[in-house]
Amino acid sequence: MARTYLGGSSAGIKELTAASSLANADSGKIFMLNSATEFATTLPAPKKGWEGTFIVKAAPSGASYTVVAPSGAILGSISAGAADDAADTSDGSDTTISFVDGQAVVGDYVKLVCDGTNYYIIGGLAKVAAGITIS
Repeated sequence: MARTYLGGSSAGIKELTAASSLANADSGKIFMLNSATEFATTLPAPKKGWEGTFIVKAAPSGASYTVVAPSGAILGSISAGAADDAADTSDGSDTTISFVDGQAVVGDYVKLVCDGTNYYIIGGLAKVAAGITIS
């Protein structure tokens, strides 16, 4: 799978501005969450090797951005800046990541990878502990 980041084209970046369902073809992309009204993004059915990064481009105001697994679980934890060590940690049955209204800020992010059964958080950072939650 080709990656196009710095110095390349913007083909690897997808701006999300409304509720959507991602496809297997979206694997490897960076998803910019950018809307005045927040929304849900549904991940594809678990497929081994699927990965994606979700970055807040416009801070949520009025509602939260959510990233939802249609099956399987989202496992892992999110780190937080400042004096916080962990923003949130999955209990093993979680299916939703929320970039929380009034807490998440521009630049907060989560990177996911799938093993074919579950989605794993392999990177993520929130400026404050309440910025990103897993439920």
